[in-house]
Amino acid sequence: MREVRDEVIEVELIRGPVYFKNDSIIAARGDLEFLATKPVRSSGGITGLLEKVLKAKLLGLRRYFVKVDGSGVLYAGDGGKVKVLEVPEGETVTVNQDRLLFTTTPADVAAQLDASVLSTGLIDMGFEGPCKIVVTAECDPVTVEVDGGPVYVDPECLIAWTGDLTFSATWKGSAFDFLLGREHGEEFLLEAHGYGKVLVAPYDERIRRLERMIRRAGARGGGVVGGGENYGEEYGEEYEEYEESSDEGGLFDDLFDFDFDTDDFDLDFD
Repeated sequence: MREVRDEVIEVELIRGPVYFKNDSIIAARGDLEFLATKPVRSSGGITGLLEKVLKAKLLGLRRYFVKVDGSGVLYAGDGGKVKVLEVPEGETVTVNQDRLLFTTTPADVAAQLDASVLSTGLIDMGFEGPCKIVVTAECDPVTVEVDGGPVYVDPECLIAWTGDLTFSATWKGSAFDFLLGREHGEEFLLEAHGYGKVLVAPYDERIRRLERMIRRAGARGGGVVGGGENYGEEYGEEYEEYEESSDEGGLFDDLFDFDFDTDDFDLDFD
């Protein structure tokens, strides 16, 4: 696997499977098979199936990934700058699932048990080495060392972390500012303790807002997004009121997420 350019990776697949983010493959060649799946590690049999359903729900996986098997070459990207992480054997890295582009292995649940952070997205995807994963960000991410003392991180800028770290939610706002209706954007932060590393990158709300507007306009119009000078004025307020539909599916959606080989079935229609 290599970076073709800042936003695109090339994966030479000799023997799979590997997993790509939904709708991220831009070109491919070779003898390849594609399957929609949720890359969650589980054991076999009925117990493993139920385990996979539970883990997928705990992780809150909103979209399926693309499981690719066979041999060939694939190119993938989602518009962000790519960062390749090589996880050695015996180590684990936890990744913000919204930033994950590619992985060579299924994930497990990496949950912080502190009740104050259960709603911050820190129930995320943990990958055990040896493996390779690729994450994306709006710009080149930065690695910050955590060496015992607290390190404060904006939860929207957190991409991945490794080591013996625990997180807790902390409030850095002022009661005086709150009463006056003023805010500086850093009121809510995550406080990391322990020893390890966190990978962070700026979160460009302008890009995210534009992406949401395009998706919503497509949902409303069912076609190409266009507009003139008054486009934002005409649709701006409606965008704020519009609620996106969930891609998560129902409770038993993952029960039908089977990975099987048709050669395992001996069917006789005579």
